[in-house]
Amino acid sequence: MRPNDLDALGHVNNAVALEYLEAGRWDWLGRQGLVHGDRMIAVVARTEIDYLAEIPRGRIEVCTSLESPSAEEFDEDDLTFRARFRQRIHLPEVARPAVDALITVAFLDAAQRCLVSMQDFLAASSVSN
Repeated sequence: MRPNDLDALGHVNNAVALEYLEAGRWDWLGRQGLVHGDRMIAVVARTEIDYLAEIPRGRIEVCTSLESPSAEEFDEDDLTFRARFRQRIHLPEVARPAVDALITVAFLDAAQRCLVSMQDFLAASSVSN
């Protein structure tokens, strides 16, 4: 957490929480061996977010998982243009999350500025590694 992340009330501003979620997605992509921001990029297409508790100064944890397509839904022959992530921001000392979000991303060719499939994104990311 950065000092300027806090608002006048002393808790994390709601827009900053979105930045934390973005960092969580970048980390998730990296852990999967995928390169974000190369030729093919994942961009936010939709955000559904519930702010459940204020986030005070201190340590937080962002949990990110791919909700769809699931392994069963993903078919390399059937093109997929979006993916949805379930993300939660947790405070270590609190059982329930402070933020619960569903983030839908679409995949773009950065140079052409056009929609590409998740399969194209994955293929480009594996070539970059």
